[in-house]
Parts: sequence; C-alpha cells; structure tokens
Amino acid sequence: MRILHTADWHLGHTLRDHTREAEHAHFLRWLVQTVVERQVDALLIAGDVFDSGNPPPAAWRMWFQFLDEVRRARPTLQVVVIAGNHDSASRLEAPRDVLATIGVRVIGGVARNAAGQLVTEHLLVPLRNAAGEVCALCVAIPFLRSSDVIALVPPRTPEPAAAGRGDYVLPRPGDAPAESEADLLADPLIGGMRALHAELFAAARSALAPGQALVVMAHGYLVGGALSELSERKVLGGNQHALPLDLFPPDCAYVALGHLHRPQTLEQQERVRYSGSPIPLSMPERLHAHHVVFADLDGERLRKVWSLRVPRLVQLVRIPERGELEPEAALAAVAALPPRDAAEPDELRPFVEVAVRLPQPSPHLGERIARLIADKNARLVRVDVVLTGSEAGTGSDERALELGSLLPEQVFVRRYHRDHAGPLPEPLLAAFRELLDAVQHGGVL
Repeated sequence: MRILHTADWHLGHTLRDHTREAEHAHFLRWLVQTVVERQVDALLIAGDVFDSGNPPPAAWRMWFQFLDEVRRARPTLQVVVIAGNHDSASRLEAPRDVLATIGVRVIGGVARNAAGQLVTEHLLVPLRNAAGEVCALCVAIPFLRSSDVIALVPPRTPEPAAAGRGDYVLPRPGDAPAESEADLLADPLIGGMRALHAELFAAARSALAPGQALVVMAHGYLVGGALSELSERKVLGGNQHALPLDLFPPDCAYVALGHLHRPQTLEQQERVRYSGSPIPLSMPERLHAHHVVFADLDGERLRKVWSLRVPRLVQLVRIPERGELEPEAALAAVAALPPRDAAEPDELRPFVEVAVRLPQPSPHLGERIARLIADKNARLVRVDVVLTGSEAGTGSDERALELGSLLPEQVFVRRYHRDHAGPLPEPLLAAFRELLDAVQHGGVL
C-alpha cells in the first residue's frame, strides 16, 4: 500500500498580516491531484492543520472543502489526522463522528477510562489498500502538553520506603524500557511519555495481524531535529523538552512526524521523517524546499520512501539575500524592484523583507521603504533594522533589533538582563515558555 505523509499546513496563517489563503488553496488543489495521480491509499496529516487554536472561518471552510474534494476524487482514500501544538484538540475533534462517515479519522487527545485504562481504540487506525485489505496499523499520537502527560500517568500512594520517589505509577514489567522508572523519577514528562508510548505500542502489537506493517504518526520536537527560525518554538511536552527517538521501537515500519518545518530524516533513518510544511511559514524558510513524503509498504516492511516537491506559488525575497545594507543602498535596491503589474492579483505578488544597518537614527526610513514598495510588484513583510551600537545592560554582543521584530522570548530575555546580573535561570525561562504556549495556543495554565 502507499501512504502520503504531510504536516504543518497552518491554515489561517498570516505573514505579518498578509494572508496565505491563495498559497494554501494552491497546495490543497495540488495535493488532491497528487493523491489521485500517485494512487495514494492513506493520507496521514501529522498535526498543525491550523495555525491557531481558534482558526478563522476561511480556514475551516478550506479544510472541509479539501476533505470533501479529496474523498470524491479518490473514494477509497483513508485520511488520518492528529492534533498538533497549534491546533485546539477539542475543536479539531468536534466533527469527528461526521468525518468518520467519509473515511476521515481525527485524533485530538489521549485519555484513560474510568477504570484507569488507556483508551486506545481511537488511537489505533487500521489502514486499508484500494482493495479494502488491511495492510497496516497506524498508531496515531497527537501532541501532548505537559499537563496532558502528567494527567495521563495515574497517581499512586507512595510507600514509606519509596518516599520522595514521586507520585507516578511505573510501567508494568515488560511494558516499557528499563529506563522508564529512572526517567519518571528524574523527569516525569519524559518518563511519562515513555510509559504512555510503551502502553500504546503493547496494545498495537496485540492488535497487529501477521503481514501487517506498524506505522506511527506523532507531533513534536525529537532530539536531533533541525528547527527553522522564527516559525517554530523549541518546545515539546513540558514546553522545553525534546523527546528521545527511542520512543518509537525498531519494529515501526514508518514514523510520520510533524512539528518541524524543514523536511528531514532523524539519525539517517529513512523510516523516521518530518515531512516539513508545504509552504514557507517564515522568511528563513524560503531557503529550503518543501515536500510531501510517500512511504510504500510491502507486507510488514517499508519497501521505499520518496518525496515530491510542493510547487511554490509566491516567492519570498530578502534584500539583500544575506547580511544588511546601508540605508541609501537599501532604498536603491527597493527602487530597482519591478513595477507593480495591475493585471497580477495582489495575493500573488512576492513577499519582501528589507534588512538595513543603521549607523545612526533614521526615524522615517521604514515609511520611505513602505512608500517605495507600494508601487512595486511586491508586498513588504518587514524592515529588519540592525543597530550598530552595543545594547546597554544586556551583557551581550547580539545585534539589537527593533522591538517590533523581536519574538516574545527575546523580549523576555532582554528585559531580564536589563534588570538583573548573571545568566537567566533555566527554570524561569522554561516557565515563561510554558506560559507563552498556554496564552498563544490554548494550553492549560
């Protein structure tokens, strides 16, 4: 059978207030055509369908239209979707029963029943080929926040001899690697994830028939993954953790990952892959290609993995390509851009970022650049201003950027160094990241 793996669509995304609807619509049309032409049996969408927990109506409409169109175009196609860290698990799952009637399985969360048993039925998805034969079992693991993981590890009453060991149930013998107990004690989040994975894979193996492949889909930051700048946060689980690759045992034929926008394998294993995002979600992401990934299965084995480049509808341009220009040189470069073509739709004009080095204040430079670019075949994303002096009170030689171009974490770090001497404590930074994640993406405080 053939699987198509994709992730990190971020429907509803804007680039400095510029909509990406045209680019997403272009990608989804291409994806429907690709599913048909490449005779795909199962489409795995590994999280971050939407850019926020409360997507705009246009993003919802695009999502439902795509599901309708792809199923009409290839009626035997199965679609399996998990929630990512940008998605609201409850909102994504809300139409689950309706979507199930057209072959779309949506998994937003993980839960235990009243008896304390992990509910695995909706997390284990049989994958069928075009003839209707079950060829694989997909273990679908949505993104889990720190509060989710802690809640899923059942509490226990510590014995006197075990005082100080933490209030966590350790995995049953044989259910988890030997290091689970040590992990639970040293780091409840990593230990909890290891225990949950072990329990889930034990259920999967008991349901797996001979000749069927074990496939996994998950969303998070794994050790060794290469992040993209600006559009990804170095968070997972506890908002500061990277998960170990050995959460996914060797008998997994293919592991379809979401969260990192750069397509990549982990530890040079063809079977463990991030598909990457289908469109560049920040200016630095313009520098790498964007793909969907195909996994061809033959019985229990992975026969072949290959990727297909997603055509880019809108170009992203940085002036200059690397480094910065002096103000007059930057103005000249913007003036040299092609003039605006009235026949070309606004949503197809390239995105442009201008990087300027300021040896002295120039309060109206941004306005001058904006006025110039208004008549050009371009849309201004931002003016990246780099100051040449040293930033007082930071104890750092990093270049100073305008406040509007800083990420929230950068503002927090700079404020701390302005007020306090010495390095920023890691626990404080971790707490800030968790708070920021909760505010931005609906986590539990």
